[in-house]
Amino acid sequence: MTEFRIHIFFIACLLVVCACTREEIPTGEERLYIRAASIDFTSEATATTRTANSGYLTSFEEGDTIGVTGIDANGNVLDVCNNVWFVYHSNEVVNGVVWSSFRNARGYGFVEKVKGARYFAYYPYDSKWNGKDLQYIIDHHEVLADQSTQQNFNRSDLMAPDEAIPPSEGELRFELKHKMATISLFYNSEWEPDGVTPLYHINLTSGTSPAGLTVAHTYRSPIGGGKYELRRRYLVDPGKNPTVKIVGYLEEESNRYFSKSLNIERGYLYSISFEGTPLVPYTDGVDLGLENVPFVDRDGQTTTLGHTVIWSKYNLGESLGENYPFDPAPSDRGARSGTRDSYARGDYYCWGATFTQYDNGLSGYTGYGYNNYFDNEYSLAPLGGTIKETEYDVAHAKWWRGKWRLPTENEFRAMYAGCTFERVTTYQESNQRYLGRATTPLTYSVIKVTSKQNGNSIYFSTGGYTDGTMEAQRDPEGNYTDSGDGKKNEGVKFTTTAYYLSSSASPTILRCVSYAYFDQNSQLIKVDGSRYTGMLVRPVYSPNEY
Repeated sequence: MTEFRIHIFFIACLLVVCACTREEIPTGEERLYIRAASIDFTSEATATTRTANSGYLTSFEEGDTIGVTGIDANGNVLDVCNNVWFVYHSNEVVNGVVWSSFRNARGYGFVEKVKGARYFAYYPYDSKWNGKDLQYIIDHHEVLADQSTQQNFNRSDLMAPDEAIPPSEGELRFELKHKMATISLFYNSEWEPDGVTPLYHINLTSGTSPAGLTVAHTYRSPIGGGKYELRRRYLVDPGKNPTVKIVGYLEEESNRYFSKSLNIERGYLYSISFEGTPLVPYTDGVDLGLENVPFVDRDGQTTTLGHTVIWSKYNLGESLGENYPFDPAPSDRGARSGTRDSYARGDYYCWGATFTQYDNGLSGYTGYGYNNYFDNEYSLAPLGGTIKETEYDVAHAKWWRGKWRLPTENEFRAMYAGCTFERVTTYQESNQRYLGRATTPLTYSVIKVTSKQNGNSIYFSTGGYTDGTMEAQRDPEGNYTDSGDGKKNEGVKFTTTAYYLSSSASPTILRCVSYAYFDQNSQLIKVDGSRYTGMLVRPVYSPNEY
């Protein structure tokens, strides 16, 4: 079983099709086709010091095995369908639904049909469950103490339906749900801003329950190049350990100790995030008093935030913790190491990336395009998901750290409803700080955003966006080169309009993100921004949202 990147999509299904056809069934014999679907971990807000609400996207991969068992009307296991072994074969999309195809040793994706019988499937297959019913398997499944390898982590998982089911139209369609809970640990000061140098460590000590939950026993997914995801994952059986206790300390300049107990349930992810010292002080933020301002959400419902939001006075790229690769031109706003310039545009980021758009993977000054975006399967926070306060939230996980994070779509909506927008000036800026050479300056606007509630103001630079390169790139014939997805390397576009990333994925387009789009005259939330598009970022934090 493969666990991909993080999202907050409640019950998002990855489903797969039996490759067998009805013509393959021997004449005169009645069979039931096996189709299985994996249902993701849902998410639960449970914090040690602060929580990142998120889930894990799961899917079957080649070699994964399930067992299928039939139960007769008296509750007895069927001899003709007693823990029958099937292995994952392929996947196919039919009518917009993806089902998982499994085949047995004979190459068939079906079992014998017995009148009045009900059936269940489970993952992963184990011969020790011969003759056992579903509840017995759930009650007696054992997680391994050491889950540091992918093999042990997968073996510790258990997916099964809620109950045995009758066949429907000659098929058995199993929705396999996680029967374990996942504890996910993330420390947002574990890496220096360069994304390479280890900084501090988490240490779990005696008193942690279950006792096997140690840092050495947690699983970290490899992401290539000898690097691993920052999240440490551990599966726990809520039937045997309904309460998990996290006890330990963080190694910083001085050790910071923590102890937290949480009640867990099957099928939930408990994502625990530890705060490190922020790189940017919280005094660099402004409260616009928007917590009780009514606004209309994406579903057309009138609501309020219900929590305070402190907005940074400037964009990412303008704090003292960040550095541009080159000195800016003398006429440009800001400086190489940031100046806390409220008017300056700052850096461009694509959604989920923790390095700048112009510095694609620290390998050159070409930004992301459709074909080289790091999440090009869009498994990170599918439709309606979020990267809020995860390692993919650039403000929270890397550059600013602490409680700083990306704004949500609704926090921008509350700003629109509770503030006035006024253009106060324009300025010109080149791309020299990104490219290291003189470039043609482009014109940007500065929008003053003033709260109708308390009169406080902040300033936003418009910045346009880029689908690839920071400056237009042409082929020998003078045509714009392709950045992918039918788009071109036209450099920074529409510089007098503000494009700001939110932490919210698009609710309707898988490869897109929700973003704030505004100038002095019009303020909109759009949901069609490609995830690889470079936009500006304005950090926020919520002191009373836990």
